[in-house]
Amino acid sequence: MHLTSSLLFTSAFLAGGINASPATNAYRRQNADMRTIIGDTTQVLTNTTKIRFPDSDGFFGVTERWDVYRPPSYQAAITPTTEADIVSLVKMAKEHNIPFLATGGRHGYGTTLGNCQEGLAIDLSHFKDVKLDKQKETVTIGPGVVFADVFPVVHDAGFQIQTGTCSCVGMIGATIGAGIGRLDGVHGLVIDALESVRMVTANGDIVEASKTKNPELFWGIRGAGANFGIITQATYKMHKNMGDIISFDLIYEPEKNVTLFNTIANMYLPPGLTVETIMSYNQTTEKPTIIISSTYAGGSEAEARRWMQPLLRLNPWYTDIKPIPWKRMSTDTTLGLDKEVCANSQIYDVYGVNLRRHDANTWVKTFNKLAKFWNEQPAAQSSVIVLETWPNQAVVAVPDSQTAYPWRDATTYVMIQMRWDAPGNPVETVADAMGRELRDDYAKTSGYNGLTVYVNYAHGDETPEQIYGRNKLPRLAKLKKQYDPSSVFGFHNPLPTSYP
Repeated sequence: MHLTSSLLFTSAFLAGGINASPATNAYRRQNADMRTIIGDTTQVLTNTTKIRFPDSDGFFGVTERWDVYRPPSYQAAITPTTEADIVSLVKMAKEHNIPFLATGGRHGYGTTLGNCQEGLAIDLSHFKDVKLDKQKETVTIGPGVVFADVFPVVHDAGFQIQTGTCSCVGMIGATIGAGIGRLDGVHGLVIDALESVRMVTANGDIVEASKTKNPELFWGIRGAGANFGIITQATYKMHKNMGDIISFDLIYEPEKNVTLFNTIANMYLPPGLTVETIMSYNQTTEKPTIIISSTYAGGSEAEARRWMQPLLRLNPWYTDIKPIPWKRMSTDTTLGLDKEVCANSQIYDVYGVNLRRHDANTWVKTFNKLAKFWNEQPAAQSSVIVLETWPNQAVVAVPDSQTAYPWRDATTYVMIQMRWDAPGNPVETVADAMGRELRDDYAKTSGYNGLTVYVNYAHGDETPEQIYGRNKLPRLAKLKKQYDPSSVFGFHNPLPTSYP
């Protein structure tokens, strides 16, 4: 079977700058000689710190992004090698009003990140440590760690932990938005595994946060963490490995969309069963295609097949069912597309929506609308809609008041990915309009009062209420005023410093 790159999708996310600097024009130093400023700062940096400018070797390698749609730009990139270096760089940037992004996996695609222009990239790729404490059943990581670094170490020690879906996403960046993934129903969100962090604040202070140290800050980090500082270390609670994951990759003809979407809408998902629906265009068959990528955790293949019978009875034209070790849950599911999905320098114009009810008619409507769009706009046939239906039993078991994340009752996360071949293609205008239209369609029948969105899937045009929730904003605004009143970290869906 030949599946082209038009089927590519992604479901996990790093807030592409883990932390961001001021989004206001007042903080854009238009005429600053950044080379001079950095030169004056080198005396307080360790001699292993690497400094690069656009004409330097390696500059592209430490600033290349997964998504090149409306990206930030940089006059310099610095790779610190100690926590003290990070402190010095934050103080330097604040003193000289230099906008900056501190980046881990560089997977952010929210358009607010693009407000950082001619700034400084603080590249955190050096901080790749993954340290296990088997006795405490914890794992401690640095901000350069991606999920692919965590899987083998944790698995081979006999444990597992919540992760996002794609292997190349930065773990801390995904965590601080909440961290959704295939073990939501069993273990909860990634933030529910987070035990503590070390963070460099806007003033250059190093603070620790946990349920017992700075608990209010720890509350805010778990759902809005990009707004408060640069996390230099994070510790998570692991879980005993439950054994193999059962993977189901199914592909259906487009004519079955009504029956399929109604089946999913009425299907009960036990804690271990996930259903990811991908509406895509297959350039080999030259027609729309519906892919189902499901996983089952905590049981046998026979048990998984029983739960999946509603979908298997619909006779997909392609079926691949297999047990896989947890450490290969990213690479061996979803038709093995993880490597292609993780390729850098692609265009992803993303719109996100949360659902807490499934309206099959909306799914049918958007599938038909996208099919018409694919037919009329061949240059954008790699555009997809991904609907991540994750069971939320363990997610809602955590009281809503315990973390800043506001959407624990969501049952499906919709990611609309509008794509085309290269910047400047005139299809961009039409594709972007289609993305907004599809988002509106889902929001109308989402079960929420209007649009709500998981912060890591936000486009950048949403209101703070739609991202952070009206009930959580008063506390979050107080935290923002306390830890970052000048909005030094203000490029990733920034919080206000007062609300209402």
